[in-house]
Amino acid sequence: MRKIIWTIIILILIILGVWYFTTRSTKNEGEIINPNTETNITDQENENTATEEKTPIEIAFEKAKEVAIQGEKAKVVDEAMRPVLKSVFDKTLEDQTINGVKMVEEFGPMLTYSFISKLTEQERDSIIEGLITGGAQVLDKTEKVYTIQKGVGSSWVITFYLNNDQKSGLEITF
Repeated sequence: MRKIIWTIIILILIILGVWYFTTRSTKNEGEIINPNTETNITDQENENTATEEKTPIEIAFEKAKEVAIQGEKAKVVDEAMRPVLKSVFDKTLEDQTINGVKMVEEFGPMLTYSFISKLTEQERDSIIEGLITGGAQVLDKTEKVYTIQKGVGSSWVITFYLNNDQKSGLEITF
């Protein structure tokens, strides 16, 4: 009987030893071992050093490709629009200008611009004010659509993607 008890105790110790060494040598989920210091970095510590997640608007802007304008009328519209848009969306950090506007589509008499951040009412108003300063006149407006006249016989309809979490920009039909 005594032999059986010692055998059970030894088996329990062996099982506990195997369990201890197998759980000790495997990493916990999300645990990273720093090879320089042999210390663990948990997911929480790793999240603190990671950069913030990008918004759908930022991702779409990064993926968007600037399109070369082909049409003569589109070039005239772009020459009036782009400086105004750049004044609103381009940012300067440490003497480096970050482009906040891309012209992403020319479709006949329409241009589509994409912005790096969500378009707000204040930015929409700044765009319209910039166009007015450049000689445009507002003919009609709603919250998201403005009809303006720029020059003689040239009217534009500007549709803003206003306060949209998925898309930021505008379409201008001329």
